Amino acid sequence: EKLIICGPKRARRGAELKVMSGVETKSPGTFTRGVREKQSSEKGFDTDRVLFKDDELSYSLGKQGTTRKKLETAAGAILEYVGHVAF
Repeated sequence: EKLIICGPKRARRGAELKVMSGVETKSPGTFTRGVREKQSSEKGFDTDRVLFKDDELSYSLGKQGTTRKKLETAAGAILEYVGHVAF
């Protein structure tokens, strides 16, 4: 199936990551199989990837996602977990 996401670049990427997270939950490995860490050196808007172990993931999510929300606010970033990969 295809999905069209419209709007500003940042909002589109946030929506894309949200959809990827949902798909990954239903079908593990769809987006995360073979993914490696990536840190961008680009100025402006870009996406980094960080791989997490089970304990690191649960800690960074926090109770009801509160830690994730705090990290997003502090960094001024969109933070979405797709499997064990943080984007």
